[in-house]
Amino acid sequence: MSGFVQWNDVPGGDGSRAEFLSMKSGNTYKVRPLLDAYNFHKYFHKVDGKTRTAVVTEEVVALLAAKYPSELTKPANRYAMYVIDRNDGNKIKILEFPISVYKVFCNSFEANKKKPGSRLEGSDWLIKKSGAGLNTSYETTFVDYSPLTDEEYEALKVVLGGDKEKIATFFPFSSVEQAEKKLFNPDEEGSSNSGQIDSSGTPASAASASSPTAPAASAAADDFDPDW
Repeated sequence: MSGFVQWNDVPGGDGSRAEFLSMKSGNTYKVRPLLDAYNFHKYFHKVDGKTRTAVVTEEVVALLAAKYPSELTKPANRYAMYVIDRNDGNKIKILEFPISVYKVFCNSFEANKKKPGSRLEGSDWLIKKSGAGLNTSYETTFVDYSPLTDEEYEALKVVLGGDKEKIATFFPFSSVEQAEKKLFNPDEEGSSNSGQIDSSGTPASAASASSPTAPAASAAADDFDPDW
């Protein structure tokens, strides 16, 4: 499955650039999820000690698995969401995370029927990353309910540019040929499907939820469902 998922799908500034929240092992991050999670398949493959990645559809997964049965491991089931980074001036960023974190969000929704990314009923969370490689683990803890302030809501509208599904554009699907280049060619540019980096190698700055850096998108106040 790839695409946007609802919180009961429990598994077994113009927005053209975005800053990604890269979680480092040993650190704890306080975030406020926004909107729904975006789900996709992502390959992680090492070449000369460097991890190569590619986001692909289920059809491409099947073709690559048949073509490289021993070279490629099964792609990871990944999720991404816009979040407010409470540790960095309430900037709105994109957070990519594994299924283990998503399940905690789902369990919360199942228990109280409140979406973690809801405008009015959403909540703050602590996510602690530990370990490395195959031994990486995440501890996800509910903090408190946190309705969006007017400033946070306007900042999100700036980031989205009127498109609630904007996040999908930062995880473009690779064809078989594109995936092969990204995963096996050490000299191929743009090997990763996530993260928007400027010419200096620095992630593009994000809008701050506490002080938007651009006027809100020209749209009616009810552009988004009030409870998402």
